[in-house]
Amino acid sequence: MKKILATVDALHFSEHELKSYKYIADKARGALTILFLENIAGEAIQYAALESGALDYEGIFAESMKERKEKSLENKKRLQNFCRDSGMDVTLRELPGVPLAEALEESRFADLLLIRNDTTFSVLQDTNPTRFVKDLLVEAQCPVMVVPETTHYIREIYFAYNGTFSSTFAIRQFTQLFADAFSEIPVKVVYIAENGEKKIPNGKLIKEYLNHHYEEVTYHTLEGKPTAELLAITLHNTNGIISLGAYGRSRASRFFHHSDADSILRTANIPIFITHP
Repeated sequence: MKKILATVDALHFSEHELKSYKYIADKARGALTILFLENIAGEAIQYAALESGALDYEGIFAESMKERKEKSLENKKRLQNFCRDSGMDVTLRELPGVPLAEALEESRFADLLLIRNDTTFSVLQDTNPTRFVKDLLVEAQCPVMVVPETTHYIREIYFAYNGTFSSTFAIRQFTQLFADAFSEIPVKVVYIAENGEKKIPNGKLIKEYLNHHYEEVTYHTLEGKPTAELLAITLHNTNGIISLGAYGRSRASRFFHHSDADSILRTANIPIFITHP
């Protein structure tokens, strides 16, 4: 059975989020482990002290830690009760510390990491997508799926493909994780035409591979500004799932420019699968 991780902010999460994680884990035929993350040295504590203008930093720190601990314990009980009442068999791992570091270490020993698209551990104004999400996508050591708060029943699969190793690798990784559950769901391969090349690179091979795993596969070529077309897929489709390839550690490994990938992540209403070769 596959090991599926899901990141949860110990101070802020929703039941819809938990249902989304469990739905994806079940489709991957995996056991779900929830990483209950708390930023123990978070900005909230430092920010509170600065805002108060008080000199008693130690007192403010202690009070803030106490409030956070109480909230974390309350949320832990709420999460456990919801999982029990919903029949969700999950493993809960409490990880107070530095959320990014904890999640990255866990990802080294997992088959898939799930994260909500607006997860943040900052009390200050954050970017969209958040810094935590972007850093995790770059550094994670297993495939990552970014999910909206509510994930609907999946009826279509979209594979973004441009002939590169990173896009092919992502398709293969997704297939290894989900083909058993999704083999009968229609697949649309969205070819990103580059440099005026309309012919799908290695078209015969990619078709042969996908025909081994899926019953219905169609191919669509996007010209002009393909990012806009993919934005339309992720924005207006609530019953799909899409593989985008790498969220670049280097220029050579990027499937999109960061700005394009961030636009898709920012507006997505469907799960987005991203992994690195």
